[in-house]
Amino acid sequence: MHRSTSSTRRACALGTTVALIGLTTGLGVFTSTAAFAVDEPTSAVAPADTSSTSTTGTGTTGTDTTGTDTTATGTTGSATTPTDAATTPSTTGTSTDAAPAPTTGDTTAPAPAATSPAPSTTTKAAPSAAAPTATSSATIVGDPKVGVTLFYKTTGIDDPRAVWTVEGGTPVTASSFDVTADMIGKTITLTVTGSAPGQTATETTAAVSDDVAFATETSYESPRTIEITAGDTLDEVFAVSKGSGTVQYSIGYADPDSVDPETDTPEGYLPFDTTFDATTATLSGRVTYASVFDFTVVATNGTSTATEYVEVIVDPAKAVGVVAQTTNTSPADLFDGEHPFTGWIIEPDGHITTFAFPGDPDQEPTITDGGQPTVAQGQSLWISGSPVDEFGNDTTQYDDEGNADQVTVTSDHATDQIVFDEDSFSTKVTFPHASTHVLTVAAQSVSVSFPVTVVPTAAPAGTVSSVTPAVATAPKGKLAFTGTDATSALPWALGFVAAGAGLLGAGVLRRRRAQR
Repeated sequence: MHRSTSSTRRACALGTTVALIGLTTGLGVFTSTAAFAVDEPTSAVAPADTSSTSTTGTGTTGTDTTGTDTTATGTTGSATTPTDAATTPSTTGTSTDAAPAPTTGDTTAPAPAATSPAPSTTTKAAPSAAAPTATSSATIVGDPKVGVTLFYKTTGIDDPRAVWTVEGGTPVTASSFDVTADMIGKTITLTVTGSAPGQTATETTAAVSDDVAFATETSYESPRTIEITAGDTLDEVFAVSKGSGTVQYSIGYADPDSVDPETDTPEGYLPFDTTFDATTATLSGRVTYASVFDFTVVATNGTSTATEYVEVIVDPAKAVGVVAQTTNTSPADLFDGEHPFTGWIIEPDGHITTFAFPGDPDQEPTITDGGQPTVAQGQSLWISGSPVDEFGNDTTQYDDEGNADQVTVTSDHATDQIVFDEDSFSTKVTFPHASTHVLTVAAQSVSVSFPVTVVPTAAPAGTVSSVTPAVATAPKGKLAFTGTDATSALPWALGFVAAGAGLLGAGVLRRRRAQR
């Protein structure tokens, strides 16, 4: 066998050391002095240079004898050393970088054996600790609300055992859990464990809440009804009867499909002259306009919403007078597109407003404050009226068959011809004599009187005959101003009547403000 020289061995040892350092550094495993544990440790025989302080392994050099190099078995700290040791013969000095051994004794390098097992232990323990977390889970089924029963479902847990714990409370072992009112504001934690080690999962709910609800269930067809009389003060509370947290209130539409989103607002459907306090859910104010008002009150606490349908019926107060309307043209000819006409509205205090309508119904009328009904001799006026309260609300009452109160029209001239016109639901008064006549319209024990100027006209002798004066009354069995059996012109006449009522209300309001 060829014997390697001392210089050759040193060169080989240095080269091997550099190669090992470069290889381990390139692999990024450890530094050049760290040890690496392998699954199957292999006893490697490698020459050691005891004169070098940078040796990477631990070994004991043997005695240098003639013709033979003997090296001790050592363990290297490199990841590649086991491979090199397995493929390199351990009986020849030329195959490794062993340094000459001193004759005075053996030298032992520090052994890193105590630190070698650490990487292997850490690497193997991590997967077993993470495995249950990746495969075990528990989910609460149901919302954390009062009255709800919570359940759960699991994944990766054998023979699950559930424990429910209310925040600050005592754990309860059960397959389900009932949420009660005393838990409002608290969280509920579910802990599920399985039969196998490490099978544990938990989940916590949001704070328990209670759905808002009104005391009585309502609907559009069956709303909460409030009935008052014009002039009364409304002070109604619409608070919910149950619900947790801060409850906020707002006004909504009772019939959203019938509103115009560009012009309507929910508050516009409240009774006139009332306000809604969204904090206390209180509707208040003195109500003077008689009508029916439909709206909703919407309550929410952030986790639930409830709606209450409301209908406020404002009945008119006691009648204090009569508002009368009269035209110089038959209602059948009011808006035929050919005949202009003039109308007058007489308020309970006798104030008169004049309306001059052009023949074209698309044009606006001319409105004059004041004036007096005027008609040519031998011509007629068509008169209607209704009792009103102090706020201008129509107080007409109807019986079970829909018949309205009787309205009577009388004249201070016995020769005036007074008949009820069933086609127009108005009273027709014809004036045979030219002079100033006074007509009276009465209903519900109240009345209004106003003058009529009859302008003389040249008429052939015998045209007008003497007629016994009559009192015209609305016959029973007829619907007053409802549109039933109405002619095509009646809606326009009704519009004129409605305009009169609106004007009356505005006049009363104007005077009331002037008195302040």
